[in-house]
Amino acid sequence: MKKYLALLSALIVTSLTVAPLTKVYALGEAEPAVVVSPEDAAKKYPMPAGKDYPVGINANTHSATASGFVQSPYSSRVYDCRHLGHGTLILDEGAKKLFKKP
Repeated sequence: MKKYLALLSALIVTSLTVAPLTKVYALGEAEPAVVVSPEDAAKKYPMPAGKDYPVGINANTHSATASGFVQSPYSSRVYDCRHLGHGTLILDEGAKKLFKKP
């Protein structure tokens, strides 16, 4: 009985420590984010009057290791935004639309 208990506790501890890392690898190679300046955004990708650019979706809110990976609100593409500031405008290359980093 003690062997099974030790094995079970080892499996639980391993799954709790490794699971957040597997979610990052499950994302695959995230595309690097294409940053667009506000001036270029106003010229190339203007928004209708009275509206603002939508905010991207955190790819994994449960893991500290995946913070900075943002999913586009237009598609399922995930972008690597770890080195970008809050509110940076990012181009979804598939949809050719802009969104903000949360």
